[in-house]
Amino acid sequence: MRRLLPLLLVLIAAACSSGPRPDPLVYTGAGGQPMGADLWLPEGTGRVPLVILSHDIRGKRDPHLTDYVNALKGMGAAVVVLDHYTSRSIDPTRPPADRAFFTTIDFALDAYGAMDAAVQHPRIDRRRIGLVGFGEGGGGGALLAAHTLVGQGRPADAARFLAFAAVAPDCSYRLGNRDTGRRPILVLVGSRDNVTGKPACDDLGSFLRASGGNITINTYNNARHGFDDPAGPVRANPQGENITRCVWQQGPDGLWRERASGISGASLFRIGANPSTLDAYARSRAACRTLGTELQGDAAFRGRAVGEVSGFMKTNVIDVRVR
Repeated sequence: MRRLLPLLLVLIAAACSSGPRPDPLVYTGAGGQPMGADLWLPEGTGRVPLVILSHDIRGKRDPHLTDYVNALKGMGAAVVVLDHYTSRSIDPTRPPADRAFFTTIDFALDAYGAMDAAVQHPRIDRRRIGLVGFGEGGGGGALLAAHTLVGQGRPADAARFLAFAAVAPDCSYRLGNRDTGRRPILVLVGSRDNVTGKPACDDLGSFLRASGGNITINTYNNARHGFDDPAGPVRANPQGENITRCVWQQGPDGLWRERASGISGASLFRIGANPSTLDAYARSRAACRTLGTELQGDAAFRGRAVGEVSGFMKTNVIDVRVR
């Protein structure tokens, strides 16, 4: 029965979902970029909690996110679906190296910008907000957004995220300040993920728990990267980047050292960047990565992930009692 619960949650939520069209949400993203997103509201007129969904480096794909939107709406939450790329004219069909420079921290900053705009809507309860990110990009961005350092400088009365979930995320970054304010974090990862990978996420869990972090890593046995995509055959990419060995640790000077290669002096996220530090990052990534990846969506894993993420948000955001 416990194994059927996530799928039951999805089916019930989908039956309760309302309205075929989202409202447009305009906000200011990373770097001051004007952005647009979709705001899905549940039925009714009362104030509701909010969950923000941040896509991976493959771009906004509605077939991937629809079940998450419906499940969360069915539980009584509003949902914002971000589109990090369209306003920036980034083509997700091109290899990441050939796109405009857009980093994992930009995914996180976009989410904060969208939250600040969404709480101006009269139906959004600014006290109950969660963030869900996916894969390399949104998933890594959600994990960075969980660090209090990323939210520094925001007004004292600004809205804040209560909880974070990341599905098959990039777990490569170890910030020097690892404080997450003990806010709950859920990570779902496949045991056969050869894109972002389980080992880095297990290591991140230990890294954050050592400073009091409240993080749970759940492994889907035999699941590949993209396990929550619509079901389909294995999609092999001989030139796909496998970064499962890559872990960058930030030092006291703000620069980063990649563990597997030992290359240090790198700058990530455009912070403190100069030609030398950017070259160090490029060399470290080339040294720690391998080529050859596999992706596969699976119906059972998809239903489980949607149920687990929405259930996590229900417990830690939607049903939270706030003053």
